[in-house]
Amino acid sequence: MTQDIAAPSARRIGIFVEHLGSGGTEKVAVVLANGLADEGFAVDILMRYGGGINLRDVSPQVGRIEFSDGRPIGILRVILLLRQYLREKKPDVVFAHLEKPSLLAIAGGLLVGYRRIVPCIHIDLVANASIHNHLRRRFLNSLVTLFYHATPRVIAVSEGAGRAARGLLSPFGPPVQVVPNGVDLPALLSKAQQPIAEAWLRNKSVPVIVSCGRLQQQKAQDTLLRAFADLRRTMPARLVILGEGPEHEALLSLAHKLGVAEDVLLPGFVDNPIAWFAKSDLFVLSSRCEGQALVLIEALVAGVPIVSTDCPSGPREVLADGRFGSLVPVDDVAVLSAAMSRALKKRPEIDKAALTEHLQKFSVENMISGYLAAGA
Repeated sequence: MTQDIAAPSARRIGIFVEHLGSGGTEKVAVVLANGLADEGFAVDILMRYGGGINLRDVSPQVGRIEFSDGRPIGILRVILLLRQYLREKKPDVVFAHLEKPSLLAIAGGLLVGYRRIVPCIHIDLVANASIHNHLRRRFLNSLVTLFYHATPRVIAVSEGAGRAARGLLSPFGPPVQVVPNGVDLPALLSKAQQPIAEAWLRNKSVPVIVSCGRLQQQKAQDTLLRAFADLRRTMPARLVILGEGPEHEALLSLAHKLGVAEDVLLPGFVDNPIAWFAKSDLFVLSSRCEGQALVLIEALVAGVPIVSTDCPSGPREVLADGRFGSLVPVDDVAVLSAAMSRALKKRPEIDKAALTEHLQKFSVENMISGYLAAGA
C-alpha cells in the first residue's frame, strides 16, 4: 500500500474508488475530493489500484492511498487494508463510489465496528442488471440489498437512480439521498474553448455529430451507428464516437457493414472531450441505461445541441424533461435518426439564462453541500 496522507484536521473524510481511470464516476470522485479539501477537510482518496488519467487532477491537498501500484489486488486483501485505514485514521465518514467498492468498504468497516460508510450509486441498478450479465448483476444487487442495510445513508446521483435503489433496499433500508454529480463549471467553459487538432472539426465541410462514452452495450453505440446510417441516406454528415471499450472492433465492423465507415471516427480516449463537443454540430447520447450521464452536463456547458435517449435514469433530469435537448426512446433507430436530422437542419433555440440557472444544480458547491449533509 502506497500512501500520501493529507495533513491532520478536525474532520477527516475518505473517498474510496476502484481506480482513477477516465470514467465519469472517477471524474466526480476527484472533483469531490478537491472541493472538500478546499473547504478545509482532511481528505484521503483511496484506490483499490493506482494510476488512471484522473490521478493527475487530484489536488496536492488530498491524501492519496493506493492499495496496489498495478493490477487490482484480491478482495480479502482490500478489505483488510480498508480495515487498517479505518482503525488507524478514524475518518468521520467514507464515501464509497460504485457497488463493488461500497461492498468492500462496508465489509472492512464491519470488522472494526465502523458504520460510517456512505455508498454512492451512479447507475440505475435495476435497469443495469437487465442490460449486462443478468445473473451476475442480480447477485451483485442482492449483496447491495443485504450489506447496504449496515450503512446510515445511501447517495444516488439522480432521482431515477434513487427510486431504483429504494426499491432494492425495501422500506426498511437506509434512507436514499439524491445528490447530483457536480462539475467545475468555469473550468469546463475554459476547456470548451481550447483548440483541437482533428481536421473534421477544424475545417468542417459537412455537419459533425459527436458522442462520448465507454464502448460497451450499455451505451448502445450500435444503435447510434444504425441511426447515423439512416441519416446519411438523406444528408451528408460525419460521426465521431469518443471513448474506449470492449465493443471497439465490433463497432468498426458494423460501420463497414452499414457502408458508413469513411464517415465514422473512433479515436479512443481524448484528453479534452468537451472541446470536441463545443466544435461539433450535435451531441448524441444513445445509452440504454445511465445513472445521471455526466457527458450531458458537459455537452450543455459546451453549448452544443443535444439528442439523448430517455433511458433510466438521468438524461430526462439533466435535460429538464426535454427543455434543453431532445429525448427519444431507447434503441429506436428511426426516431433517433429523425431527431438527429431535425437538430442538424435547424439548430434548437435554448433559453441561455434558464440554462445557466439550471446548470447550478450541477455545481461543485451543490454537490459538496449534499455530500456533507449525507455524511453528517
